[in-house]
Parts: sequence; C-alpha cells; structure tokens
Amino acid sequence: MMADIIEYDYSNLSPDRLLTHLAGLQILAKRVNMALAAAKREYLRTHDATSPKENALFDGQDAATVIVKKDGEGEYRVDDPIAYADFLAHYGIDCEGQPAVRTVNYPTENAMKPKWLERLISEHGGELPDGVSWHAGRAGGVSVTLNKGMADRPYDPARLMQVAVDSFGTPAIED
Repeated sequence: MMADIIEYDYSNLSPDRLLTHLAGLQILAKRVNMALAAAKREYLRTHDATSPKENALFDGQDAATVIVKKDGEGEYRVDDPIAYADFLAHYGIDCEGQPAVRTVNYPTENAMKPKWLERLISEHGGELPDGVSWHAGRAGGVSVTLNKGMADRPYDPARLMQVAVDSFGTPAIED
C-alpha cells in the first residue's frame, strides 16, 4: 500500500495571503528546528555513541530510527604546502625513505598525509611545522531518519498540532 502524497497548492491564495503563509511557514520551520535541537540535546543527556540505535514511534507507527553518532577524529592537514616544504627542506626530513620535498620545496603527497604529519609532530615534541595546522573532527550528534513514506502519511492533524504545542509551548498573549 502506497501512502498518499501530500500536495501543497497555494494557487488560490492572494499575494498578501501567500506572503503571510510564507512567513508563517518559515517561522514554523525555524521553531521546529529549534525544538528538534533541544530534543536532541535532551537525548544526549542519557545516550552516547555507544548506545544502540532505537526505533521511535509516532502515532502508533514505527516512524524513525534514532542513533547517536560519534565525534569524528581530528587530523593534521597541510594548509600552506610551500611553508611546510620549506620546513621539511630546512631540516632535511625524509618521508618514509623518500624525499619529503621536491626541488621547488613542495611537500610530497605522502608528507602531507594526516598519519605521517601526526608521527612527524610527535617525533618533534608536538611542535607544528610551518604551514601545518590542526583541524578538529566533525562533531557527533543525534540523527533522526524518517522511515520511507513516513513524512507523507496522512496523520491526524490534531496529533501533529499537539506535538507542535507540546514542543513550542503556548506563548503569552499581551493585551
């Protein structure tokens, strides 16, 4: 059974009403993203990258898989190959038995690989050569992946609205 595709038709809106709708949808999208980020932060309070993936139910349906991704490993990268080559040439450093620089004082591909840079830096007391910098790995986080067709299902609008109300709260109305 294929879920009905939700079609959005705004052709009957006046230009002003369409602009209002665009603004409202953008506000809603931003608030949803903020609420999702807050829910992920809460999930991270009790889960980490060693936690097993979990299935999330929505409206009685197996709707999503939630997993915590581990932080990426950082690595050394050559930002300025010329400065790095000058460093290698100045100290006469070889890379795995091969010259680490070319005659134009440009480091070889092997001399710019993160593992070799890590070893070189370690062997030289942790001091970074000219032209080399540390790049942090990608931050881990929570991934929520909707199962196929779940976004297109005809959910009870009241249930979706309840999720929105629960997530955003009720704003104070001032007179």
